[in-house]
Amino acid sequence: MKKILGFGILTLCGLTLVACSSNDNTTKKSSADSSTSQKKEGNAYFKDDTLKIDMATVKILSTEVLPADTALYREKPQLALTYEVTNDSKEPLSASTVWIACMELTQEGENTINRLNVGMTPQDERFAEYTEHQSDDIKPGGKVKAIISYDLDDTETPVVLKATQGMAGKELGEKKIDLK
Repeated sequence: MKKILGFGILTLCGLTLVACSSNDNTTKKSSADSSTSQKKEGNAYFKDDTLKIDMATVKILSTEVLPADTALYREKPQLALTYEVTNDSKEPLSASTVWIACMELTQEGENTINRLNVGMTPQDERFAEYTEHQSDDIKPGGKVKAIISYDLDDTETPVVLKATQGMAGKELGEKKIDLK
């Protein structure tokens, strides 16, 4: 029940983030390395594993495929992403809210492009520094490290991360994540 309530709150916060971070400037496309593409919209961008929107800066620190492990509540293999969020706004905000509002992960299937579902937060002890404050509010100017994982049906096909300026915001770029 707590997880459902928490997800509902995250969704509401994400919608608020969308409303606060919308920007009507024109989009410019520029080149980047082969695994990351970037578009600029005003001051918002996604480049070199860093997402910048008006309210926050998100830096992807690492990606890792975790095997299924029922002892750690992983029914399926997962793609775990560690990241750091800096609050660039004047109001407290949550790292996980920023991530959910701005990042979408997909993976090509045989006939479809599958949107990956958020999985159980990794319970491995080595991720403790990322789980400690990920749901806490970040003070203006503060930074928090966090982790999120996505369930995988296929551990061979690359995953595409698309960064947007909020849930319904403009696409700012994408990154191809090789799982091998």
